[in-house]
Amino acid sequence: MGISIRREKNERGVKVGSLKVGDTFLYDNRVGVVVERNGHVFFLDLSTCGNFRNGNRFSGELKPEDTVLPIEVKMTYKVVG
Repeated sequence: MGISIRREKNERGVKVGSLKVGDTFLYDNRVGVVVERNGHVFFLDLSTCGNFRNGNRFSGELKPEDTVLPIEVKMTYKVVG
């Protein structure tokens, strides 16, 4: 079972740099979270567990001025095996 995404409300986009550590967002149909490590804030792509890339191989990582859709993420898990 994978992650299922269901849109509940049409929120307006915000600059990803305006989000706080721990906030989750949707960008290009992918879920991300704002994280901090060693005092440096960055954006983590939950599908790859790596730095969030904006899909443009020339632009690289998501920038604070890029627009994202803030979302609330509810995750459940089940131990299998």
